[in-house]
Amino acid sequence: MIRSRGHGIKEAGDGPSSEGSSNNGGETSVRFTPKIDELEILLEAYFVQIDGTLNKLSTLREYVDDTEDYINIMLDDKQNQLLQMGIVLSTGTLVISVAVAVTGVFGINIRLPLYNTADMAVFWQATGGIVGASAAVFLVAMLCFRRSGILQ
Repeated sequence: MIRSRGHGIKEAGDGPSSEGSSNNGGETSVRFTPKIDELEILLEAYFVQIDGTLNKLSTLREYVDDTEDYINIMLDDKQNQLLQMGIVLSTGTLVISVAVAVTGVFGINIRLPLYNTADMAVFWQATGGIVGASAAVFLVAMLCFRRSGILQ
């Protein structure tokens, strides 16, 4: 039972949560008062849903960040492999260029006692020496790169 202002006693379930009515010149006005308990329960349910959604979004955000980090690690690894391949190719190019320069010196039209032999063995010895020296320089360079940590 609820006592409304100036109107006697009224049952708690009478009317849609209105608190009192007044007669002013024959008009009846109903003042609406919300049910605070129901609003609190409804807001609590909404907050629980929002909190669950926020947790899911936070988990998804962490997953995206971890995936991004993994992709960056993979890209860095591939970039390192490409840089190492570039070092190997540059070293090989340098060694071959030196061999070509030595061959160019032998190809100059000047008189050397080496050219006066009729035996082709001298030619093959010079060619083998150039190729062997180039391979040795390349291998030494690769060993130095591996020891210094440039190549893995």
